[in-house]
Amino acid sequence: MLGKYYPYSKEQQLQHNRKRTKNKDFSLSVKLAIFERDQYRCVKCGSHLIDSVPHHITYKSQGGMGTKCNGATTCRRCHDWAHHKCNGPYGEPSSEGRQWFVDWRERMLD
Repeated sequence: MLGKYYPYSKEQQLQHNRKRTKNKDFSLSVKLAIFERDQYRCVKCGSHLIDSVPHHITYKSQGGMGTKCNGATTCRRCHDWAHHKCNGPYGEPSSEGRQWFVDWRERMLD
């Protein structure tokens, strides 16, 4: 036998291996709703220089969905801070970023 035997068509194989998002990404309408709710400003520092995609407060890898209550408008620096990549905009330790956004959601959205 020259190659492997695949009982499914190439199209079926490709569809099977595709990553399924299960609504974890923000739809365009949800992105706009989040930006409007947050007045097109970073919820942490107030910057108008915001990322094109809201921050997932509960990470997608941990089951966070692409819903309005799981999103926050952020600038690049605050988004990096939320992912422990740098210190916060006011010198906060990188370890505090993620919890700040969880606390913000509880204060502002619940």
